[in-house]
Amino acid sequence: MSSSESSATPIEPPAQESTAQEERQEWVFRAIAGTATILLLWLAYRARNNGVLSLLIAPLIVGAAIATLRLPAVSGRVNSIDNWLRAGSASAAARQGKFARFLQQPFFAICLAIWRWTDAITDPHLRAGVRLAAMILFCAIAITLLITAAYILIAIVAALAVLALCLWIFAMWAGSDSSGNRTTITRYTTDWFGRPKQEHFDNSGHKVGESKPDTDWLGRPKMVHTNADGSVVGESKPDTDWLGHPKTVHTDAEGNVVSESKPDTDWIGQPKTVHTDADDNVTGESRDETDILGRRQTVRYDK
Repeated sequence: MSSSESSATPIEPPAQESTAQEERQEWVFRAIAGTATILLLWLAYRARNNGVLSLLIAPLIVGAAIATLRLPAVSGRVNSIDNWLRAGSASAAARQGKFARFLQQPFFAICLAIWRWTDAITDPHLRAGVRLAAMILFCAIAITLLITAAYILIAIVAALAVLALCLWIFAMWAGSDSSGNRTTITRYTTDWFGRPKQEHFDNSGHKVGESKPDTDWLGRPKMVHTNADGSVVGESKPDTDWLGHPKTVHTDAEGNVVSESKPDTDWIGQPKTVHTDADDNVTGESRDETDILGRRQTVRYDK
């Protein structure tokens, strides 16, 4: 072999020297990551009474522990999570529901972004630690926001329920403010054929009669009243007084006028109906209210 060929041959470092250098580098990485882990543990102990700071430190401790242990199986498993993330992202993108659109798709998009941002880290164990810490931190923040939103939603629903209850109690109080006794409750329903009708109950809840819409022989509207036995006991027809104000005229079974009803308002402007007898004396009033289930009913208060 000539001297020129001998000088052109590259000189490679011994395999034992390269292995020793890699081992020294591994221990340097372990020392740095271990020091960071100990520092984070100390910070977590100092901030044990601070929930927010502990929430931020805990994922960093996990990530630093991954980088300290430097276990190929663990780091490889963490770095391979992107396969599950890509599959989940494709599955969420194929769905059209609100849960997939507003929760699943953003979740997988942010996780995949974390994976892309950490691709530049060359050390696989450090990369796995950073990825796992970022994933845990992101999931913890997301869960905290979801729980907070759920609490706010529950609080809003509870406040609306309390407000509705207060309004119902106020309506009941305003209705009971009438000077008189609660005598009749009218509930609105339909018969077997779906035609509207009114059912009348006394203060004890016993049904005392019904009213059904009808027309007279001229086609004018009227309400036909029957008692609990189904016998016709009277009629009601819309009319106007001498000033043109609307009123309802009530007659008995023989057609004699027995009373009238006129719309009015109380002292707070709530609508009511004032009832008078044949001599124009006020005998009571009626108010539209709702029962505990929110169903409309008309309650009459007699003087």
